Amino acid sequence: HAVSVGSPANVHYTYDMDNGLPVQVWRGEFLNTTPMWHDRGGGSSRPRGAVQILTNQSMQAIEKLATKETAWSGDTTGTGYRPNGYALDETGKPSFRYHIYGAAVTDDISVLPENQGIHRTVTVEQPASALYLRIAVADNIEQVSRGLYVIGDKSYYVKMDDAKAGAIIRNQNGRMELIVPVQAKTGYAVIF
Repeated sequence: HAVSVGSPANVHYTYDMDNGLPVQVWRGEFLNTTPMWHDRGGGSSRPRGAVQILTNQSMQAIEKLATKETAWSGDTTGTGYRPNGYALDETGKPSFRYHIYGAAVTDDISVLPENQGIHRTVTVEQPASALYLRIAVADNIEQVSRGLYVIGDKSYYVKMDDAKAGAIIRNQNGRMELIVPVQAKTGYAVIF
């Protein structure tokens, strides 16, 4: 279950409702929906622009880890994950909502000034201890400066709102991950 969100600024994204995270972003026209309805349908919509994949793994955005080195689990058993839809603001921009580990989460995504990418703010009410938010997974992740990270082969950048948020780069199963301890509010930009 996914929702593609368009903007008048021609920066768009797709949000994975089953896992609580944006999975791709792109610039240009919005979607080609013909495969969804032509003949018998059965196809998926396709972005009409250069797509930047943010993740191709079906795993929750938030995970409870015994230590910061514990592997991210693909199993949702025990997470209590429950999508709670989305709410539209006065401009029609959605904020996605879900529950996980007993906490209510609001995930708000907006277009950055000058259409440089998107900004994501994850707000967690009463977060349980030892929760982490996974921001990126790639073959390579490097810290460029305090709070700024290059993802993949300079595919995109992540800029944390709070450079002191405690972001961690770690190696898991041959891939790099950028994770951060869950706080009441975590914000970052995806610049592509």
